[in-house]
Order: sequence, then C-alpha cells, then structure tokens
Amino acid sequence: MGLHKTIALVSGANRGIGLAIAAGLARRGVHVLLGCRDLRRGMAAADRMLAEGVQLRPVQLDTTDDVSTEALAALVRRDYGRLDILVNNAGIALDADPSLPVAERLQRTLEVNVIGTARLTEAMLPLLAQSKRGRIVNVSSELASFGLRTDPEWEYAKFAMPTYQASKAAVNALTLSYAARLQEQGIKVNAICPGYTATEATNFMGPRTPEQAAVVAINFALLDDEGPTGAFANEAGELPW
Repeated sequence: MGLHKTIALVSGANRGIGLAIAAGLARRGVHVLLGCRDLRRGMAAADRMLAEGVQLRPVQLDTTDDVSTEALAALVRRDYGRLDILVNNAGIALDADPSLPVAERLQRTLEVNVIGTARLTEAMLPLLAQSKRGRIVNVSSELASFGLRTDPEWEYAKFAMPTYQASKAAVNALTLSYAARLQEQGIKVNAICPGYTATEATNFMGPRTPEQAAVVAINFALLDDEGPTGAFANEAGELPW
C-alpha cells in the first residue's frame, strides 16, 4: 500500500509534539487526521500547513469521552473504511500543580494518559484490523523506565514526577499487552520516548524542538514489515523497561 493512501490519526495534535508528528507524517504523503479536543484550535493549526499542500484534516477528539471517541471511529469508518496508523500522543502532566491533592492528580493523569490511550485504541482496533499495515505508536517517556530510574548516574535520576511517571509506566505495560494480543493480525504496537522537549507542556524547557522529538514517532509509525513490535525506544535505540 503506497504512503499516499495511508491514513493516520494522531491524538493531542493541535500543538507541540503531536502537531509535529502529524506534520511530519503529512509531509511523507500520509493523510493525517488531527485529533483535537478543541476543533477550532485544530483548524487553526491545520490552516498554517495546508498551504504546503499536505493532507491534514482536523477532527474532534477527547480521549476521556466515550461519545467523542466512538463518533470519531464512526467518521473514520464512513469516510475511509480503515485506519493504518494510530499515534496515542494525548497526555498531561500535573505533578507541578500543588493545588491538587495527589490522589486527584493521579486520577486525572491516569484518565488521560492511560485510560484515554486504551479507550482510543479499543475504538480504533476494528479499523486498524482493516489495514494491511496497522501500526500503533504510544508516546511514552524514559522517565517511566525502571531500568533507568534505578541507575543513580542517569541524567534524569533526580526528576520527581511520580504521577506522570506512573502513568507512562502503565502505558508501557499496555504497549506490551497490545503487542502480544495483536501480533497475529500483523498490527505492530510500540512505545517511544520523544525526549525532553521545549513545548507548552514543559513550560518550553528542554533542549529539543518538537520537530526533533517527532522523528522517532514518525519512524515507528512508518515501520516496514520487518520492524519490531512490543518495543520501547527513543531515537538512539531501545530503552530498558
């Protein structure tokens, strides 16, 4: 199947890394659905790129809402009949908000980062099953790596984001479960770490641009048949779980 016919959905795609992933895929000839909670913001983000001649379509998507995810699945089914690539990028980090009790921070973070990822994946699985090259890319973080976090010499060993780190560890667990479950269908499921990136979510701290961060997600979204499934990686290679 040629790339010009490939259909991708990226969640949380109206800004930051999500938008960079969507833009990078679109520039590779992929028809990208720009999943956005606020459709107006998605349209504004897409308008800036449509002049390049890429195929971007903003779509309303709130991964915490069953009605929203099911409505989008119905739209994809009606207009395309399948989905080739799902990038689960939507996520939040609330550890820096001292106004929220830890239980509420954890509940809200898990609702978006973990339950939202599972909800959207489940809604899109029948459509991915219609693809000849189904790919799921879960945006995770090396901050969730137990192997790295137990190394006192690791550069981020002193980072303390307990609810975010717990949520991304759960995303990694989901990745392994879905990879095993979907392997016989030829659907590849991997988790990637985009790195510490200057976006609104990090108060524009971090040494990487969204475009740099997007590269690993794009590469895994476009894996060929020989590519891995059930992997956790950044642009330098595999990461320890």
